[in-house]
Amino acid sequence: MKSLLISMAIFISLPCLGKTIEIMSYNVENLFDIVHDEGKNDWTFLPTKTKGKKEACDKVKSSYRKKECHETDWAKDNLEVKIENITKMVRRDGKLPAILALSEIENERVISQLAKFIGYKKFAVSDSPDKRGIDLAVLWNETEDVKFLSKKEHVLKGEYFKDRPTRNILEVEFQIGKKEKLTVFVNHWPSLSNPTEARIIAAKTLAKRTKEILKKNKNQNIMAMGDFNTIDENYPHPFKSVLYKDDLYKDLHTTFKKDKSISYNVKDQMAPGTYFYGRGMTWNLLDRIFFTNNLTNNSGLEIDIASYQIYAPSFATRTYEYRSKGKYLYGSTIKGTPFRYEHNSTSNRRAGYSDHFPLIVNLKY
Repeated sequence: MKSLLISMAIFISLPCLGKTIEIMSYNVENLFDIVHDEGKNDWTFLPTKTKGKKEACDKVKSSYRKKECHETDWAKDNLEVKIENITKMVRRDGKLPAILALSEIENERVISQLAKFIGYKKFAVSDSPDKRGIDLAVLWNETEDVKFLSKKEHVLKGEYFKDRPTRNILEVEFQIGKKEKLTVFVNHWPSLSNPTEARIIAAKTLAKRTKEILKKNKNQNIMAMGDFNTIDENYPHPFKSVLYKDDLYKDLHTTFKKDKSISYNVKDQMAPGTYFYGRGMTWNLLDRIFFTNNLTNNSGLEIDIASYQIYAPSFATRTYEYRSKGKYLYGSTIKGTPFRYEHNSTSNRRAGYSDHFPLIVNLKY
């Protein structure tokens, strides 16, 4: 009887990993509302009839961006189609991710509209100093297994950002299950048109806050996700020189690829990247999910490496053709690239989805 009780105690004390939650990270490509925000350069994604739009577009220096600003008539019907197409990407098999992290959204107003349509009752939105008004969001539904705890924002500071303010890093903490805590950082780092130093500052900001959390609670589960706008050629490299230092973070994509228990065929069938750069005919992994060691130490909340995927359904892809005449790549085609969004379209089939593919992973507890 005594040995039976001991066995039962051991069994009860073992972590129960019978439940899962799904997390999705998605750059939705310019989800703007149709109202001008004072002080923001959101003129491109407004209705043509908006007072002041023509004059604002005339001031755009880039000929390409000026043309885009004048020709984009972003109105109610266009926005509704975009929300419907985002919903098609996010709501898979009739289910929503437990936690949805979005980048390249404008504000709380448009996220409120998206959340209502898509089926989320709770959301958190950043309030960044970015001149275009670009921000980040996290959406979820409060359940017994997913409970909101707190929200913070982290501004990227430094001389470089005095004249070029950018997106904040959004931090949201959840309770998962009865006792596990999870901190989610949503990122949209400065674009590749900015020097690498700008992304180094972003990496240091993220790393500093992560260390603060772990110093307070070494068992805290932490994930960082979003559009990091970082490629292998960046030097010094924001991941290698900052995030990977002292084994602070691990990259989910790399971990997945190195896991020998996962079939080569499964890995081979995955899209080669989340973003396709047409001018260079190259794939990039601009979107990433990073995680701390606590999520792989078999002591509670656990990241399911095998569940990771770059979600690229056929309806959200297209064949890209290189059309620059006189270039040696002229006429070359690549299948399966992101079906980027056409903001003037009012047809769901023709409008597309985004120039990025989303990332998905499950957590077990």
